[in-house]
Amino acid sequence: MTLGDGRTLAYTEWGAPGGPAVLYFHGAPSSRLEPAFLDQRFRDLGVRVISPDRPGYGRSSPLPGRGLEDWPRDVAALTGHLRIDRFAVAGLSSGAPYAVVCAAVMVGRISGTAVVAGVTDMGWAPAWDGFFAPEAELMRVGDEAEAIRWCEERYGPDGSRFAGDLDFGPADAQVLEDEATTAALFASVIEAFRQGVVGYAQDITVQGRPWSFDPARITSPTTILHGAEDNFAPPAHARHTAGIIPGASLTILEGHGHLSLIQQLPALAASLI
Repeated sequence: MTLGDGRTLAYTEWGAPGGPAVLYFHGAPSSRLEPAFLDQRFRDLGVRVISPDRPGYGRSSPLPGRGLEDWPRDVAALTGHLRIDRFAVAGLSSGAPYAVVCAAVMVGRISGTAVVAGVTDMGWAPAWDGFFAPEAELMRVGDEAEAIRWCEERYGPDGSRFAGDLDFGPADAQVLEDEATTAALFASVIEAFRQGVVGYAQDITVQGRPWSFDPARITSPTTILHGAEDNFAPPAHARHTAGIIPGASLTILEGHGHLSLIQQLPALAASLI
């Protein structure tokens, strides 16, 4: 779709076309293709999942200087385009703060919120403890233009060297033993770099800034899931997010890492609606 300022916003739809809607916000670097391998499970549960590319990823136009609070405006435009009045939001990993900001800003329209393996407010000083080191280094760059240069030098202008930084724990490695899952997830990462590293550099720059909105405004039921063995975003992130969202439900899942929680999305999406 074309947004009011002329930018393009790309999105996919998965699951049951006539079902209640969940807006799903992908991780980083990833894209609107991330939930592809879960399509049939969403369909079986009667859930309609809409997954947009954030600016600079996939086929969505970049938005230089963007912040977290720009995202609800894009979501409002997308749901207006699709004639959806009320919906749930879910975010995985770096996509989680985008679900939280929508729940805080679009209060009357959000029926439920899910934070899955989510990054918390990096303005909370302990959030940096044990965080995935290369991404923490990128967040500390701070300046968007410098972050793009940093990513081009480390990962190549096309992001092709990104996988070299990944260090999956046992639970995540087990998920990646399934060839169909691995193919779908890596296809989503390749699509993330369609425009080069700009989307990822912007995303992580934004992620490193303190939240400028108040999560205490959230009134929708909020579910927070995190893996006890997450070696990208430590479980302390989930505990902190649960502590600043009124009434949030927190579950730390033993035997799960970071990526492995993506398998929980269909059941979680069904519970949100």
